[in-house]
Amino acid sequence: MFDVEGILAPVFTPFLQTGCVDFSIIPIYMAHLNKNRINGILVGGTTGEGMLLNVEERKTLLEAWVSAAKPFAAKVIAQVGGAPLPDVLELAKHAEKLGVDGIMTLPELYYKPKDEHQLVDYLEAVSKVAPTLPLIYYHFPMMTGVNVNMPQLFSIASSKLTNFKGAKADLAVAEQVADQLLDGRKVFIANHHIVPSALMGHHSSIATVSNIFPDLILDATDAVKRGDLDEARVIQKRLNKLVEGIASHGDFVPSMKAAMELVTGIRVGPTRPPLAPLSDEQRSSLRNTLISLGVDIHVT
Repeated sequence: MFDVEGILAPVFTPFLQTGCVDFSIIPIYMAHLNKNRINGILVGGTTGEGMLLNVEERKTLLEAWVSAAKPFAAKVIAQVGGAPLPDVLELAKHAEKLGVDGIMTLPELYYKPKDEHQLVDYLEAVSKVAPTLPLIYYHFPMMTGVNVNMPQLFSIASSKLTNFKGAKADLAVAEQVADQLLDGRKVFIANHHIVPSALMGHHSSIATVSNIFPDLILDATDAVKRGDLDEARVIQKRLNKLVEGIASHGDFVPSMKAAMELVTGIRVGPTRPPLAPLSDEQRSSLRNTLISLGVDIHVT
């Protein structure tokens, strides 16, 4: 059974200025998410720079998040992809030993699958080493270069893999596979387009902005659920402006990481190379943009 749903946060990986993971921040960070009614977390995704960590770092990081999430009974999904297949399998086995609530994987990123059957074969290899865990496919063609027919993928994977439970993707994909979202399968919406997604019946999401503005994400879904579409539109427009404002100051992850610190006061630190953190000038400009949008700043 796959009972992970609702609003999940793809957590940032806190780094020290030395480039090492700052594990001391994780319990504080998890408490912040729980206080703001976030249902669970995704560890090691794009936002978390998982593909920039080695296998041992990824294992230790997941262990820290599982430990921090346990007191709150928060759901944990481990993203195990973005590495050579032997490492992906090792990470999947490790996630199963930790008893996480599900695993997510990217496709093979170098010898890319050429069709849906090859991709399902890859997913099957991952699922076999962690057979007790629900498996989610991470569909992000802009980054992976893998853009298969998603209805066909869902059909093949659902018939072949008993633990295949859906994908992280955008609303267009969610609608393409809507008639196949049975037996606990779902699409976690991967961006801030919360209101249109909820209006189409897709209430679960894993969006970076959930770390920074969880109140807006939850207010948006609540407004849709109670049928207050005027309020929902207002909230969605505000989310759009905030995300556009943040992303205009540099690459997506470094900008979002800087905004996380400015808005919440939680020090998630710089990004890891080859990603470059915002310069002092970019950070100052971001701060001014957030203030102009009516956001309270917690870090100078």
